[in-house]
Amino acid sequence: MAEAAPRGARAARSGRAMAQAVVSGAILLGLAAAAFAIGAPALFSLVAAVALIALYELLTALRRAGRRPVVGAGIAGGLVVLVAAYRGGPGWVAAAGGVTVLGALALALRPGRGPTPAADAAWTVLGVAWIAGGAAAAVGLLRADPGGAAVTTAFLVVVAAGDVAAFFVGRRWGRRRLAPSLSPGKSWEGVGAGLVASLLAGACAGGLLAPLSTLEGLGLGLLCGVFGPVGDLVESAVKREIGVKDSSGLLPGHGGFLDRIDAMIFCAPLALAYVVVLGA
Repeated sequence: MAEAAPRGARAARSGRAMAQAVVSGAILLGLAAAAFAIGAPALFSLVAAVALIALYELLTALRRAGRRPVVGAGIAGGLVVLVAAYRGGPGWVAAAGGVTVLGALALALRPGRGPTPAADAAWTVLGVAWIAGGAAAAVGLLRADPGGAAVTTAFLVVVAAGDVAAFFVGRRWGRRRLAPSLSPGKSWEGVGAGLVASLLAGACAGGLLAPLSTLEGLGLGLLCGVFGPVGDLVESAVKREIGVKDSSGLLPGHGGFLDRIDAMIFCAPLALAYVVVLGA
């Protein structure tokens, strides 16, 4: 059995991880702010780039775990779905998704495909639907009329605020485990802090960013504060099944891009439905 690290060493590592997380988070926040200042095309480019990196992380992690998803087809399908969401709308997204499914199934017939072609195709399709589909819903927010860029920014701020609050409070005061069989690090204290932060961020974003009102922003905060942790647990369940701790090591202190956007891609379709209902 490996000897446990001294308490001071564990604290030092935790402090370094926290500092790395703060720096990585600040860089991502700066990129989001710059994209908002530039306009919708820059926001779309940022969302698409992050989503495709996250999709690549998942597909390559699956390959390391012994699965055989079609990485190239998955990335191409994800890109087509995202561009369709930005340029064409729901009908184009449905068509792009259908082509991706058919393409993954057809490529599962290639020589040397391994003993589980249907499962491999299913993993490819699931990755595209989960990650690129969730990001496509965020792109749908961007296309909202009026104020799509403002609505998208409000959504990103709300989810990020909940994520950050849950991370710090859970690290410092988390005692009661939320779902120890899936993610031992997540706590009810962190979930509660994330919900409060999401509500506050939603109310502020609604008051400052048209076309949402303060009350509508509060509703967006409630939606993301409740379902964001579910998105975290979904990713934890997938990682546990394939035997990885982080989706990658690209973001020091955070893990990978998928580790950071899991709540966003889960909440984005719900947020889009919410905005559609508000505009109805």
